[in-house]
This record gives sequence, C-alpha cells and structure tokens, in this order.
Amino acid sequence: MSRPDLGLSVPLLDEAGSVDGLLSDLRAATDAAGIRLRVALVDNGSTDGTGARIDALAAADPAGVVAVHLAENAGYGGGILAGLRALRAVDPPPVLGWAWGDRQVAPSVLPALYGACRAGAPLAKARRVERQDGPQRVLVTATYGAVMRALGVVTPDVNGCPKLFRAEALEALALRSTDWFIDAEAVLGAEARGWQIADAPVIMRPRAAGRSKVRVATVVEFARNLLGRRRRGLTRS
Repeated sequence: MSRPDLGLSVPLLDEAGSVDGLLSDLRAATDAAGIRLRVALVDNGSTDGTGARIDALAAADPAGVVAVHLAENAGYGGGILAGLRALRAVDPPPVLGWAWGDRQVAPSVLPALYGACRAGAPLAKARRVERQDGPQRVLVTATYGAVMRALGVVTPDVNGCPKLFRAEALEALALRSTDWFIDAEAVLGAEARGWQIADAPVIMRPRAAGRSKVRVATVVEFARNLLGRRRRGLTRS
C-alpha cells in the first residue's frame, strides 16, 4: 500500500443518499490531479443506511477508504477528529484535513488547496464567494463572520471547507473542539501563530439529498465557545 498524498476526514450524519456520489466526486478531482487520496468516512451516529454504505465503499477500496463508526453522534468536530485519528494511524499523509459530506462544495477545489500546502502554506481552505444554500445557512455564516471580525480575525469565511493542513501544522494546533467551533479553532490558532492561510474560491451549492445539520442553535453554541476562549485570553480584542 503506497502512502497517500492527502488524507480527508468526512463526518457523515444520515447521508446515505450522498456518500457514494461524494466519494466519486472526491476521487475524480484528486485522480485528475495525480493526488493519491485516502478518505476516512465517519458514520457519526447515523440512523439511516450511511454506515452500511461506508462499509461497502471501504470493502471495495480498502487502501483508499477507511470506515469509522461512532455508535453515538460525537458532534461535527468530534466526527472530524475521529477521522483524522484513523488517517494518522497508518502511513499518515503529509497533508490532512476535512471536508463536508453534503456535496455542496465541489471537490474540484482540492488540487489548488493541496498545492498551496505542498508549497508551504500550513493551512489552505475554501472561501465561499457565492451561496445557493438557503437563508438559514447564510444567516448563520454571516453571524459567525461578523463576530470573528469584531474579535480581530482577518481570515475571510472562517468556516469555509474543505480545510487542508500540512501534517506538522495540524499536529501543532492540537484541535480539541468536538462541535462546530472546530473550524474557528483552526483559524484562530493559525492566526495566533502568524501562519499564512491560503484560500481558493468556491460556490456553495444547494443540497442534492439529506438535510442541513446547521441550526439556529449552532449560533448559540458558537457564541458560547467564543466567550469561553475570550475569558481565557485566547482571542484578540
């Protein structure tokens, strides 16, 4: 088994209708660029057929797909972290990161992000320049952005995904958030260290299947995390 160039953790909650197409899209984008990809598909406590689909995909491509099953939902960040642990367990790739499982961002952005990391950027991420995903998701993201700017964060679209990291940068960040704050934690940590954060533009497309996991409660969760970090002196003011 050759060492992969890129490892992606993809948390999935009730995404049985999307996971096959998602993997096909990821492979098409990376194969065309000559990037050896390994994907950790994380069944994050699903109640539909997501787990069975993940097992079938891993059985068909054991070198390229790692099946991770969590008996209970571990949160968005918890699912990501579980996938990253699995990717690091055997022949960890030099570039690792995460992507969404809803197919709303085309994986065609991955070669540009991977190239930026290989060229030296510790972190490379998608930056959404057009939104087609509904008013609630737009509102949540706008709220995130406004709060982060008020705290002095300069990186646009903090929650934009995919996010890719050089392996040593990801290790240095030591991410711990098990909820939606993991994206902000990564960017806050990178900015605090003065790192270059590369980005590439993407369009946020409508969902083709399943339901969005982002809710109004996500904003409350995010605000609680920011307040806690600010009390500990971990954000700019």
